[in-house]
Amino acid sequence: MTKIALVIFNKSAGLTTKQDIEGLVRNKLEELGYQVDLFYLNDNFETAILEHNFLGTELVVAVGGDGTVKVAAKTILNNQISAPLGIIPFGSANVMAADLGIPLTVKQALKLLDQPEKTAKIDIGIINKNHYFLVGLSIGYISHVIASTPGDLKNKFGSFGYLWRFIFNKIKIRKIKFKIKTQNKTFWVKGNSLVIFNAINYFGLKLKKNIDLKDGILNLYVFTDKTLLSLISALFYLLWRQQPKKYIFTLDDDYFKIYLNRGWNSCQIDGDYLKISKEIEVEVLPMALEVIIP
Repeated sequence: MTKIALVIFNKSAGLTTKQDIEGLVRNKLEELGYQVDLFYLNDNFETAILEHNFLGTELVVAVGGDGTVKVAAKTILNNQISAPLGIIPFGSANVMAADLGIPLTVKQALKLLDQPEKTAKIDIGIINKNHYFLVGLSIGYISHVIASTPGDLKNKFGSFGYLWRFIFNKIKIRKIKFKIKTQNKTFWVKGNSLVIFNAINYFGLKLKKNIDLKDGILNLYVFTDKTLLSLISALFYLLWRQQPKKYIFTLDDDYFKIYLNRGWNSCQIDGDYLKISKEIEVEVLPMALEVIIP
C-alpha cells in the first residue's frame, strides 16, 4: 500500500519569503516515497478535511506557526490517525518548534523527516473538551494584544510584531475578577490577564520556572498589576525568578475551571482568537501527541 503524508500548509503564516516552501516540502516527501495529500489552511479547510479518507496516512506534517501545529494536532486526535506529526516551522513565533529543539529553518527541519521513527510524546491542553492548544491560552489584556496584532505586522517582523503591538497600543489595562477552581481548591484573584502555559520558548527565551511539555501539568498565571510598566516588571519576574512574588499569582495543576463574572468574552489559544463563555474548563491530555524530534 502506498504510504501517504498528510500536509497542512498555512501559506499566510510567517515572515515574507521568496522561497517556494510548498515545493520544498512536496519534493522532500516525494523523495522519501510518500504520496502527498496537501491541504491549505484557509476558509475551505474544515470542509475539505471532513471529506478526506485518512486510510494509509503514515505521516502528518504541519507547515506554519503554532496555530497550524494546533490544527494538525486536532486533525490527528479527532480522526484517530496513528501517525507522528512533523513540524516545519514557518510562523511568527514557532514556540512549539523551539521548545522541542526543531530547527527554525525549513530546509533543516525537513531533514528530520528522514527519521520519522525518532519521536516524543507530548501533552496537549483542551478547553471545554473541544478546543485544543499546545502552547497556551490567555484571557484579558495580554490576549487582546496578541489577538489584535495585524497579520502584516507579524509577516514583516515575526514575533517582534507582538512586541511592537504590546508597546504601541491604546488598549486600556483593566482588572477583572477570576474565580479559579482546581479539583480541590477555589481561588478568587483580581487581575488584568490570565495565562495558562503548556510550553514556552521564544527563540531560546524561557521562563525561570521549568514549563515542561511532558509533565502532565499546566502552569497558570494571573497578572495583578495595574499599569504597563508594572506589567513589564511582572514579565521580568517570570524570566528571572522561580516563584515570582510581585504582580503575579501562580498555580500548577492538570485541571482548572475558570469563571469570569464580567468583562472579557474571548481568549487566544496558540495565537488564534476564540470566543468563550463565562465558564470554561481547561485540562491536560498527557502524552496525547507523538511528534518527530531531532
